[in-house]
Amino acid sequence: MVFRKALKWWHILTTVLVIAFAGLVIYLFSILNQKTIYQGISVDGVEVGGLTRQAALVLLRENQQAAIPGDGILLMTPLQQYRLPFHDIHYEAEYGKALDLAWSRGREGNVLQRLREINNLRRQGLPIVAGMCYDKDKIIRILDSIRQDIERKPKNASVSVKSGNIKVTPHQTGYIMDMKLSLERVEESLLKRTLQDVQLCVIDLTPDITEQMLDKITTRLAQFQTTFSTTNEGRVHNIKTACGKIDQQLLLPGEVFSMDRALGDRTEKNGYRNAKVIVNNELVDGLGGGICQVTSTFYNAVLLSGLEVVERRNHTIPLTYIDVGRDATISQGYIDFKFKNNLSYAVLVDARIYGNQVNVSIWGRKPQTEYKYRIRTKITEKTRSEGVETWLDPSLKPGEVVVVREAVPGCKVEVYRETVDSSGKVIQTEKISVDKYLPQKRKIKMPPISAIDFEEAGDITKQQGVTR
Repeated sequence: MVFRKALKWWHILTTVLVIAFAGLVIYLFSILNQKTIYQGISVDGVEVGGLTRQAALVLLRENQQAAIPGDGILLMTPLQQYRLPFHDIHYEAEYGKALDLAWSRGREGNVLQRLREINNLRRQGLPIVAGMCYDKDKIIRILDSIRQDIERKPKNASVSVKSGNIKVTPHQTGYIMDMKLSLERVEESLLKRTLQDVQLCVIDLTPDITEQMLDKITTRLAQFQTTFSTTNEGRVHNIKTACGKIDQQLLLPGEVFSMDRALGDRTEKNGYRNAKVIVNNELVDGLGGGICQVTSTFYNAVLLSGLEVVERRNHTIPLTYIDVGRDATISQGYIDFKFKNNLSYAVLVDARIYGNQVNVSIWGRKPQTEYKYRIRTKITEKTRSEGVETWLDPSLKPGEVVVVREAVPGCKVEVYRETVDSSGKVIQTEKISVDKYLPQKRKIKMPPISAIDFEEAGDITKQQGVTR
């Protein structure tokens, strides 16, 4: 009897165990073959556990605005800002890939590994952040359009003087955009979902001459003027042309100015006309006659400004418009007048014609110490002019004599630049040059008949234009 009871309970227990095991197997089978994403998984903060992939995708797209706030970001440049709309670059979350990952969790490995992961997912959860996708080519095209819009070359500041008034035109900064770095910054904002405004990589290009380099030009350092005759139209024209070539020229510290380069080719195309020039110690017609007077005037303004003369040569004969030792000649490609801005700031040249005067000024910063420069010349030798140069002029009446030029003695002259303080005391003397000038004979014109009588008197030779 007891045995039968025990056997009966054993059958009952076995049946229960079999049923329980079968239930467990069925339960585990249902879990392992679940048609939905396992519990505990979220994508971009949205719970997708217990949902099919299709249902989860619909839910995520409904909540996409929370994942991607706003409709675009700003792209910032020094000049202006540009909006990058998300719809233009097809910016969106890659929910398909995120859900593929969510679906795969708890479905890899053996049964125990899967059950363990499914249990961990329920207990600890798994947040998944969806990756972002966009059309990179469109972003590049947008950035290139911005680049073309903002890039520009730097523009130098400029300065001019008119009627003693200084005007400074500010410089313009140039810009160049680094496409590679700008793209990286945009992608970082999109991929990391910071979605903050992006400062594009725009590099400033500072011009060679800035406003700060010129705004201290306020003072006339020196000026010099010479007088010319207005009777020779060609010479007057050339003087005005030469002044125009050097007017408003700016020299930065350390720069060397070349008069020959500034004047350019002495051709009609470049604005020059025929006038008297000195060739072989004689005045003859040539293109550009008169520019030496501008050069000489300029040379004296430079000396009185305290600037450094680099190259200069005097004429071979004395001139009427300036004292010996203070002239400067020039010949294209052969003789030049150069000076260096040896000051610590920029200087400006102002060359003007006032009536029959050439006026050249040098402008710069007001000196901290009140002093000025003056030029002193010392003639150390004189050479006497001998003989008379006679030219025959059939238009003259018998006995008529026209003096073209009186005799001019030659000389040797030393030139000094003195620095004088406010009390008039010479604090420094600098020897500038030692120049030599050839004497000029007295030059006359007379009719041929008078010349014969003159020749018979033994005062001229038989050949026209040859003197003794």
